[in-house]
Amino acid sequence: MKRPAAPALDDSRIERWTAAAVPWWVTRVVLIVAWFIAFLLAVFNDSTTCTPADPSVCGPDVSFAVAIVVLLATPILLWWMPLAGCAAGVLFAVLDLVFDDQRAANIAFAFHGLLCVAVAILLVEARGRQTTIVAEVAEPVHLDPAVAARVRDSFPRWGGRSIIAVLLLVAGVGGFGWYDHRAGQVARHEAAAVHVDGVVRSADNAAGEIVVDVPQPVRVNGLLNSYEPGQVVPVLVDGSWVKLVAEPEDVTPWLSGGLGAIALALLLLIREQRMRAARRRLLNGPLPAVELTAEPDDDGRAVLHGGMAVVPVEASPLELEKPLLTGEDVPWDDKWTAEEVEDFGQDWRGPGRRDEPQTVTVAGDLRDGGWVLLISDSHVLVPEAPLRMPRKRPEITDPLPGDPLPAAELAGDLPELPVEVGRTRRDRVFGALSMLGFAAPVAVAAGLPEGWWQTIIFLFGGGSFVYSGWARLSDRLTLTRGGLVLHDGLRVHHVPWPRLHGVRVDGGKVWLAWEPNIAAETNGVSEEWGAVMLRLRDLAQAAGDPGGQATSRLLGGGLAVVLVYVLAAIVSVLV
Repeated sequence: MKRPAAPALDDSRIERWTAAAVPWWVTRVVLIVAWFIAFLLAVFNDSTTCTPADPSVCGPDVSFAVAIVVLLATPILLWWMPLAGCAAGVLFAVLDLVFDDQRAANIAFAFHGLLCVAVAILLVEARGRQTTIVAEVAEPVHLDPAVAARVRDSFPRWGGRSIIAVLLLVAGVGGFGWYDHRAGQVARHEAAAVHVDGVVRSADNAAGEIVVDVPQPVRVNGLLNSYEPGQVVPVLVDGSWVKLVAEPEDVTPWLSGGLGAIALALLLLIREQRMRAARRRLLNGPLPAVELTAEPDDDGRAVLHGGMAVVPVEASPLELEKPLLTGEDVPWDDKWTAEEVEDFGQDWRGPGRRDEPQTVTVAGDLRDGGWVLLISDSHVLVPEAPLRMPRKRPEITDPLPGDPLPAAELAGDLPELPVEVGRTRRDRVFGALSMLGFAAPVAVAAGLPEGWWQTIIFLFGGGSFVYSGWARLSDRLTLTRGGLVLHDGLRVHHVPWPRLHGVRVDGGKVWLAWEPNIAAETNGVSEEWGAVMLRLRDLAQAAGDPGGQATSRLLGGGLAVVLVYVLAAIVSVLV
């Protein structure tokens, strides 16, 4: 396929285009710092005192539970999606004026909201100026319908964002359900409780914890006010359930957590649908297009013209995966051609020098936040996210890790096969000990964590230990006469020696690559064993061993460990 011709965007227009953009630090520094200042002013000027005369002052507040989601989302969105972040800042400023009676907070967040309005206007105007500059030279292009159809057919039905969004929706519904359950429990306790006066025996105000005699000593935690030993405080008592009248039990954090999870899920789904709609629009054309240079960075993004903008793409030439090829002379199946496989192997065994930037046709809305399609003579790069203006020029390094290891470094005879390398007795011991992370759900079920935040820390830490332990126990590399077998936690790869491309060493780590284009980092494998593998590969090729196809499959044991831990964590929270 020949790349569609388009006029080049000259250097003077590129300078004007870059200068027209709102600097990155306006949204990612100025607005976020202003948000933190407003937040601190609101906190330190809050003179609210919990009182038994009006328990609602420190009691559950559903409106605050909703508003705090918008509040905490604002700095995240300002970094991730600036226009959405500005909208969140304005929305919270309005909510604060309506529901908050603290004058300092009203003024601080109103000022931040006005800043957000001003920056949002600047962003919209800047993007319009960039579009106008590109339109001065852009000409319409249309992707070949057959190529567009093939590219369109290659899109997965479910993207990573959609899967994460579904999980977040489930978590959000669970948060709502648990909030309703806990709110019902608290309501029943309060309805059945007896109002008595208790005496503070001891107080740890820094930890928000006191011991009250009612008349038996009872520990009450999660408090906001300061208390002194000997102080008489009204309390509500229902068996072992004891709460201060001035500080009712608040379970609205579960409501906030559920709402936050659902809000994030909706954002991801909206982003996914915007990406899909943009891809359909880009492939259907015609589109305004210009010519620029592009090269991949370390994150798999396409860097335009020396860093003027970056575009996260699905088929980056840098990533070690099958590129989205185009052209009538290229087979449109899931296999690389023999020439492509050989080229990849030669690159892997070679010095790994970086290629020069390629000339591409950039079609679509070339502006900050726009969606563009990059077309070269051999690739169609579809966007995974909108175009962004980088803070600094992205790092462009060699596309392959480290340096190639030659087989000539092997000294002495070959070892007796099969042999297992890369796993030591220390790994097995630490792996077995790390599996004790399964104790985390047990601790949660026993009620050891105090509050939802500690529960999250317990379960996340336990899960990290379990996965690390399983990886230490299962990760290994076995060399056989027919090939190598690599276990990497959740998958096992069988690679015949003729299918091995080569071995590279990067900072003491040994990397392997095999057909067609798979690369993997090994653990605990030395350079000497890398030389052994290359020697075995050379001997197999010299003997004319045709070998078989390299295969990869999921390890049932790894999935079982993950699922068992997830189920245990869910049960521990619900009991």
